[in-house]
Parts: sequence; C-alpha cells; structure tokens
Amino acid sequence: MSNQGPKQIAFLIALLITGVSAIVLVVQVYEFRKDFAYLQKLKKDEVNYDVVWGQLLLEQSTLTQPSRLEQAAIKTLNMHAPSQDELVIVKP
Repeated sequence: MSNQGPKQIAFLIALLITGVSAIVLVVQVYEFRKDFAYLQKLKKDEVNYDVVWGQLLLEQSTLTQPSRLEQAAIKTLNMHAPSQDELVIVKP
C-alpha cells in the first residue's frame, strides 16, 4: 500500500501540470485571436485612410487649378485682368 501513495501523488501532479498547461494554452490562443482581430481592424482602417487620402489629393488638385482660382478671384474678390492702360512697368 505504501507504493500506491507516491504513484497517486505523481499522477495528480502530472494531471495538475497538464491542466495548467491546457489553461495557459487556451489563454494564449484567446490573446492571439484578439490581437489578430485588432490587426485586421487596423488593416481595414489603413485601406480606408488610403481611399480618403486619394480623394483629398484629387480634391486638392481640382481646387488649385488655375481656371478655378481665376473664377474665384473674379466672382468673390471682383478682380479682373488689367487693361493696357492699367499696366505699369517698373525697370530697375
């Protein structure tokens, strides 16, 4: 009977170590999946930001076209191209 006690204790310790290892594995898999989901969200955000960046570049190029600036100057500021009489040439 004395031999059975140490075998049972060794078995219980092995069982406990296996249980703890299983719990640690489950926690690690959970953390990995959570981090992977976050990474996927960041990649999706990156794609969305790239799309918005492209739209902003297109809008910027549209708003800075010389013809658009000229129209805004005429309409908003009542500017006009100077006539020959209004031109003053300054020489150094």
